[in-house]
Amino acid sequence: MDYRIRKIINMFRYKGLKCTYNYLWYQIFYAHQGFLANLLWIRCFPFFVHHPRLVEIEVTTRCPLQCPICEHTYWDEKPRDMTFEEFKNIVDQFPKLKWIGLTGIGESFVNRDFLKMLRYVKSKKIYVELYDPFILIDEKNGMELVELGVDKIFISIDAAAKETYEKIRVGANFDKVLDNIKRFLEIRRKKNTPYPELSYHYIINKLNINEVLDFVDLVKSLTGTESSIIFTRMLHCFPEAEVLFVDIPNSLREKVKAKAKETKIRIGWNADTPTYKPPISQCSFWIMPFIFVTGEVIPCCAGNEANRRDFQKKYALGNVFKTSFNEIWYSDRYKNFRKMIHQGKTPIQCRDCPVFDVSKSEL
Repeated sequence: MDYRIRKIINMFRYKGLKCTYNYLWYQIFYAHQGFLANLLWIRCFPFFVHHPRLVEIEVTTRCPLQCPICEHTYWDEKPRDMTFEEFKNIVDQFPKLKWIGLTGIGESFVNRDFLKMLRYVKSKKIYVELYDPFILIDEKNGMELVELGVDKIFISIDAAAKETYEKIRVGANFDKVLDNIKRFLEIRRKKNTPYPELSYHYIINKLNINEVLDFVDLVKSLTGTESSIIFTRMLHCFPEAEVLFVDIPNSLREKVKAKAKETKIRIGWNADTPTYKPPISQCSFWIMPFIFVTGEVIPCCAGNEANRRDFQKKYALGNVFKTSFNEIWYSDRYKNFRKMIHQGKTPIQCRDCPVFDVSKSEL
């Protein structure tokens, strides 16, 4: 049976109709620039796009790691946790929310309110995805994630060997992370549930590009053929980390394709990895705004990891701690932003976009 059909059946069986509907809505209208998103009003009539059903919220900017590929390592910004009350206030401003991504430039489990936040959104049957390095998902946290029925976790592991991993995820212990994953899988098995679904996220750079194929084997040894991997390169080549930036040769893609067929592991490539960049007029990612821990609203997550946090804040479309999201979304500033995308022009907020052709920039 096709994986996607099996997933929908499992979701209906374990999570019921509302969560399944929310997942299907996300897949149809957003995931990989959902095909209906491109055929219907988002492309042709951006002025009439409804209040977002999808949002990403950054719950903390604290992180115990010092990864050389991450902008956080080079920040001067004071770390901050979002409180549960702030989080709830934001979520409540999205009455028809169907999908939420709880990630950002920080380690979510450092925030003591994080599990409480998860409980709140899952009580609403919202589809929840996380990106997490699995450094703090011990038995207690793992049990809670399984019992809450969090929908999907992308495990951020950027190497197949301990030495390489610990050069990239500075401050993390490779063996401990693998133990955390194995323990988590055992908890899930004992609870007889496929949730949270696990996928793996691998950021290709000069330190780990030679371990890509070995990583596919590692994932199969951990999770079996139910595994999937998203490969990406560093989203941005900013000065502090440019020495580690590397393009992905087509020859490696072909080898990964063959390895995936051999191991029966599902492989995906992030939207920034293709050589060809489509015109910005084809973008519909802006229907999923990203909200910083300090409340600023930016169009999507693609501008993150460029180490231009001050720039992002300066040109944010509003701040939900000062103005309601509804007012921000229907403001002249946001309307003009959508108009420029529709016209194939690049708003200043998008000039660092790694996915689309932004040569026609508004400077």
